[in-house]
Amino acid sequence: MASKLEIWNMALGFIGTRTVASESERTPEAIQCALFWDSARRAALRDYPWNFAQCRARLAETILPEVRAGEWGYAYALPDRCLKIHQLWSGGRRARFLPVYEAERPIILSDGAEALADYTRDVTETSRWDDAFCGVMARRLACLICVPLLKNNAGKVQELEGLYRAALPEAMQADASEREQRAEPDAW
Repeated sequence: MASKLEIWNMALGFIGTRTVASESERTPEAIQCALFWDSARRAALRDYPWNFAQCRARLAETILPEVRAGEWGYAYALPDRCLKIHQLWSGGRRARFLPVYEAERPIILSDGAEALADYTRDVTETSRWDDAFCGVMARRLACLICVPLLKNNAGKVQELEGLYRAALPEAMQADASEREQRAEPDAW
């Protein structure tokens, strides 16, 4: 598990620029890392259901928008720090769902009553991340900060995006090997 500063320096290493000694530095490298950190983290977490970021929560029912009432039976508020809903459960079975933005807030529409959600949570504490994700995160951050640091070096941007895409399958496989997949119950 790497610290935030170590991940910043890995990203800067992929780009080939100088590293930083502190998050509070006022260098272009530190400024760009700080600027894109949250965006890169959320994007990397959404790319795969990483074990360390998976949660299950009972959803709080909210008012179903009138324009959706004919198609859906229930509306739920998103769980705190939710980045992506993977499955919704109602009565022990999967339920249909649709995340939408209605009435100035994100909600989840569903046919299932008293729903439980399996979702990816925004985990900001790098101490909870595994090493494979730290490497993926460094590559993701490098993709975002490359343009402002190298002034639109298109070849380097493509190279970094390729590094990111190449690192994902191996990290995903390592993460998946740490869980046991249960067979879905036969609907018959």
